[in-house]
Amino acid sequence: MLEWISNNSGVLQVTVSLLTMVVWLAYLHILYLNFRRQRQAVILINRSVAQDENAHCFVTNMGAEPIYLMEVMAKVTTDDKTYHVKVTEREEVALDEVDDPLTRTNQGPIKSGEFIDIGSFTDLLRRADARIGSEGIFHEVREMELTVAAADGHATHLVAAKRKFRADWTDDKPYFVPERLMTRQIRNIFQRRKISAMLEEQID
Repeated sequence: MLEWISNNSGVLQVTVSLLTMVVWLAYLHILYLNFRRQRQAVILINRSVAQDENAHCFVTNMGAEPIYLMEVMAKVTTDDKTYHVKVTEREEVALDEVDDPLTRTNQGPIKSGEFIDIGSFTDLLRRADARIGSEGIFHEVREMELTVAAADGHATHLVAAKRKFRADWTDDKPYFVPERLMTRQIRNIFQRRKISAMLEEQID
């Protein structure tokens, strides 16, 4: 055995070096994945405060870096049609009734671990109805999917998340119930580009 090792010492040294290199590469890859995961944006879209028509929608930044909320888009589905519309601006608040114009928008920075109230679900639906042109979707809505688009802490990438809410009707009032437990994070680069293209088309 010792003679075989002595005769093949060169090969063994190369093999050990290669195995060591593979182990280090695997270790560095794990470190990189952990680092990347820690820096990924995590956006939560939650229903809070109440569970009736007064329920509010909270957008929370659970990532390690701050984000800048750019747009909130609603996909409103009725029995006959589906509408895509921005609901970022608080159009229910009259501009001449506020001292700070920023109170009329949901755009702005969200620090890590903080959240903003983007309005009640009734407000969001009325904003969509007004943007569409009062086609009566408020009384016909069956489903509303909210997509939040934001810039990451370095303002170099678009980050986004979405969550779907089912409209249950009681006493002629819609109660929005989330269809899934968790908010869906949009990581796919092609889906993010699609959202970016939608935002560019809706610049007004």
